[in-house]
Amino acid sequence: MINIRISNEEYQEIKSGCGGRYAANVSEFVRAATMHALSAPGLSATAISRLQFSALERRMDRLDEQMAALAARVDIVF
Repeated sequence: MINIRISNEEYQEIKSGCGGRYAANVSEFVRAATMHALSAPGLSATAISRLQFSALERRMDRLDEQMAALAARVDIVF
């Protein structure tokens, strides 16, 4: 068993991504994605770094959206 920490938004994104098209449930989807990543011939440290950077970029985008929504609620303009 492996435990990973993901945000609720990430979980919802994964859940909607597997939605019966790719896997029966989130666990099956993550297992298949992990096995695919491990078998990818060109998966280098650079590729892994790109994936990590992409994930960080998505998190920053979500944070930016949340900050903009919060600013709108308190009527602050950045």
